[in-house]
Amino acid sequence: MGKVDPDSPRAPYQQVADYLRAAIHDGTLGPGQRLPKQAELVAEYGVSLGTVKSALAVLRDERLIVSRQGEGTWVRREGLDGPAETAPGSDDARDMLIEVVQRLDAITERLARIEQRLPHS
Repeated sequence: MGKVDPDSPRAPYQQVADYLRAAIHDGTLGPGQRLPKQAELVAEYGVSLGTVKSALAVLRDERLIVSRQGEGTWVRREGLDGPAETAPGSDDARDMLIEVVQRLDAITERLARIEQRLPHS
């Protein structure tokens, strides 16, 4: 699929969502097909788990995928995966959640860099 471009003006989660969206639209990922596990997407795109989760949240909101806790994520089969209603205010909540995840990713990356500089005991 592709790697995330750190110099792109688009956020990493948006780039991952773009790659997956394109794969869905061109049929690489077909209706009812299971998406790779989140850990596999992390490795494939070279991003954090939070970034992958944010990208998947975008695609869920676009009604392109469905997820089932503990089972995985699939490309939505039009009309077969139930109604895709959005609760009032969910766009605002999603945007806030994405921002929180991005900030946590940045903090995690900074903490990892600091830990690398500390002497090991």
